[in-house]
Amino acid sequence: MIETLKSGLVNLLNKFVPEKHDQILFDSLPDFSDNSKAFYEYLKNINSDLRLVWVTSDKQLMEKLSSNGIEAYDKHSFSGFYQFFKSKYIFTTNNTYLEFKSSRQVLVNLWHGMPLKTMGYAEDSQNPLLPHRSHDDNYALISTSNLMKNVLSSCFHVDARKVHVTGQPRNDKIFSREKSLENLSRLINKDLLIDKDVKDYPKIVLFTPTWRKWEGKVDGKSNHGVMNLDDYHDERFTEFMAENNILFLVKLHPFEEAQYSQIIEDKEDMVLITSKMLQDNLLDLYDILGAADILVTDYSSIYFDFLLLDKPIIFIPTDLEEYEQSRGFLFDPYDFWAPGPKALKFTNFLDELTRCIGDENYYRKERKLVNDIVNKYHDPKSSERLYNLVFDEINKNK
Repeated sequence: MIETLKSGLVNLLNKFVPEKHDQILFDSLPDFSDNSKAFYEYLKNINSDLRLVWVTSDKQLMEKLSSNGIEAYDKHSFSGFYQFFKSKYIFTTNNTYLEFKSSRQVLVNLWHGMPLKTMGYAEDSQNPLLPHRSHDDNYALISTSNLMKNVLSSCFHVDARKVHVTGQPRNDKIFSREKSLENLSRLINKDLLIDKDVKDYPKIVLFTPTWRKWEGKVDGKSNHGVMNLDDYHDERFTEFMAENNILFLVKLHPFEEAQYSQIIEDKEDMVLITSKMLQDNLLDLYDILGAADILVTDYSSIYFDFLLLDKPIIFIPTDLEEYEQSRGFLFDPYDFWAPGPKALKFTNFLDELTRCIGDENYYRKERKLVNDIVNKYHDPKSSERLYNLVFDEINKNK
């Protein structure tokens, strides 16, 4: 009841505060990240006349943003809501503000990745997390291909004509390897790498598993290593990385970082990229993803993005059956949609990693096939297409 009253009050106030047509509000989860951050950076570079405003739930981050010349407000404060009322355009990664926006405001749902796993109406749930007022004329959702357009339309129960194939702004950044390496060098403290710099490694491997949230699931037992592989041998892996001069980066869900930190902290060539490290440097994963030569994952849809680079991907679906039953996938069979070698044991993983290091064409045909299906555009121009969509096409159709 109280939440309903609050919602009604916000909607009422929003009707009486006039929007500024040059003001754009940005929101993301986590704060200052993902597609919203990438599109903000694009707009900042091309148009200084626009007023770009961020809202965040983290007051320390808000202060850091402000000290770096970024206009930022507390999302839950009156001033934060007032900036929302005044903004003609809202860009969000999680449909925030959709239930509060006026019919005059334009809300663009950038979302936070193309789905591999079930969500929304596609989930086996009686209470799917669904957007409100997504049939508003001034609402848009972006996708990376016609397939993903139809998938998102179904998951969100949104008219497919409101889903636009632009590509994701965050992926524009991964095409610049030099910038990604520069960001990675800035991110990692030299003490972690002893006397090596990032550019001293001929191969950088990034491990990004998905987060398993079901109760009772424990990932990464110490005797299975961070990748939770049977027959894992810690010394052998350390030797393998040294022999092949590999920098092994690990990016986990924030909830799992503390659990794995002790397993990783004493490794010379293995680095845990934490959310705090990224946020302290005003970076996110996509600011460094382009530096990776090989991706290792299980069911994280980040590999849909990494396909754009035509680089090897190794999959470690060690609990595939359990994951299918607990969460489920939108695409079957998994083996086709995961275009890379599958490793279920540690020795198998080392063999596949060795093959990927030495053979760039390994699984290239399979990668190209899936990439062409899930990514219509293979270029760093997604932000440009989004800009044209919002500020040309949508305005033209009002």
